[in-house]
Parts: sequence; structure tokens; C-alpha cells
Amino acid sequence: MAATRNLLMAAAATAMLAVAGCSDGGGDSSGTATPVSPSTTAPTTTGKSSGVLAPTEPGVSKTYNVEALILSVEDAESDYGPVTVFSIQLVNNSDAVFEGSNFPTPTLVYGPAGTPAENTVSLSEGFGGGVQGSIPPGARQTIKYAYKVPKSELNPAVFTIGSLVWQGNFATFQR
Repeated sequence: MAATRNLLMAAAATAMLAVAGCSDGGGDSSGTATPVSPSTTAPTTTGKSSGVLAPTEPGVSKTYNVEALILSVEDAESDYGPVTVFSIQLVNNSDAVFEGSNFPTPTLVYGPAGTPAENTVSLSEGFGGGVQGSIPPGARQTIKYAYKVPKSELNPAVFTIGSLVWQGNFATFQR
């Protein structure tokens, strides 16, 4: 139980740091995103915590009002070996154009020890390139990120994009 409590506390701390790093309450008003380091600990339960989303729930950026939804989590064979590919749909719900340069690189940690998964970028295979250009108000864009870990090992796991945090069993993810 102590390990579970410590893992949940680490996930909550990561969420608080992510929200603090992406808030627009004062400070630099240049509109650039503040990178946030990933947690190295994954929770061992799928219980709801404040601000933490289940794998199938959509999340909305408080800073940009852009909704993010994980569409799929799939094993794939890439030029760099086996990877797990996360497909994420972004919807700009704001009245302003969302500049792709403001999109942070998603992070993934998995397993009881919270092992960070290596992000694999392969533009020729369509993953890791981030948001292409800008997303106008009301428009959507689907992006893909790949990680060097088998999907079967993603229970438990924490997937983070800026201030948005999803936790749970991604090993059996289906939409």
C-alpha cells in the first residue's frame, strides 16, 4: 500500500507541475510553452485523482482550449524496431489559431517502477513530428507518437501532454 501511495503522490506532483508550467497566470506573456519534465513514477491503480484522466477520456488544455483525445494505442514495427504508437486527435475549441510550435512532446512512463519510455521519432513513418503548422478555430488534427516499449507492458502507465495527464491500463486500450 505504501508503494501505491507513493506512486499516486508522484503522479499528482507531476500533474501539479504540468499545470503550473502551462498556466497563463502572469509571467512571460510571449505565448511559448513551458516544457515540463516527465515523472519517473507510474501509479499502480486506475483510481480517479483530481485532474488525472482515464485513458479513454478527453482532456482540454486550460491554456489553449485545445481538446486532446487518445484515439488508439497500437503495437507497430518501425524502422527502429518494435514500438507502441499513440494516435491523438487535437480539436481547437478556442477562437484563436493554435500554433503547432506551442505543442509539447508527450511523455510516457510505465510499469510499477515508472520507467520512462523512449520517444521514437520517424517522420517518414508519420510519428513524432508533432503538430503540423497551425490548427484554426474549430479544426482538428491527428498526430502520432511512438515509444520503444511493447503495448503489453503499459499497465500501469501515465501518458502526459503538457498539463494533461492520463493514467491507467493502456495495454488493453481500445476505442
